Amino acid sequence: MRRYLLPALALMAAPAAAQDKPATPAQIADAIDACAAITSPTWLELKQLPSHGWKPFEKRGGRRGAMKVRGAYEKVGNEALIIISKEELKQKACVVFAKLDNTADYGPTAQGVSEFVGMPVRAEGPTYFWIMDDKEMRLDPAGDRDKPIARFEITAIPQESAE
Repeated sequence: MRRYLLPALALMAAPAAAQDKPATPAQIADAIDACAAITSPTWLELKQLPSHGWKPFEKRGGRRGAMKVRGAYEKVGNEALIIISKEELKQKACVVFAKLDNTADYGPTAQGVSEFVGMPVRAEGPTYFWIMDDKEMRLDPAGDRDKPIARFEITAIPQESAE
C-alpha cells in the first residue's frame, strides 16, 4: 500500500464520510492556494491555515459527537481536505485530497484544476506535475476503486544558494 493512502483510509474508515461529495475544481484550487501559501522549503506554517479559512477537520457522528482528526483540515463550503501528517511535515509537503465519484473522473478533475493553476508541465503515466511560481505540484490517483481520490501534493522548490 502506498504511504499516502494511510491518512485517507483513516478518514474513510469512520461511519461518517470525510467528504460528502466530490470537490469542484474551484474548491480544489482554493485548497491548493492555501497549501501553496503555507509551504516553504524549510517549513509548513500550519498556524496560517485559519487565515485562509481552514480549520482542523472534525469527524461528525458517533456517541462522542464531533472529534478533531489530527493532520486533516477542512473549510466550510469546500469538499476538499488538506492533509498534513507527520510524513508530510518531514517532507515539507502540503496535500489536498479531493473525493471522486468514480475513477473515470480523475482526468476531468485534472483538466478542471488546470483551468485555475495552469497546464501541467509533464506527465508520467497517471501522475501530472505543475510548476507554480516557486512551488511544484504533483497529482496522483489515490484511494481505491470504490472510494477514488485525487491527491495533490504541493512542495516548495528549493532555492539554489548563491555562491
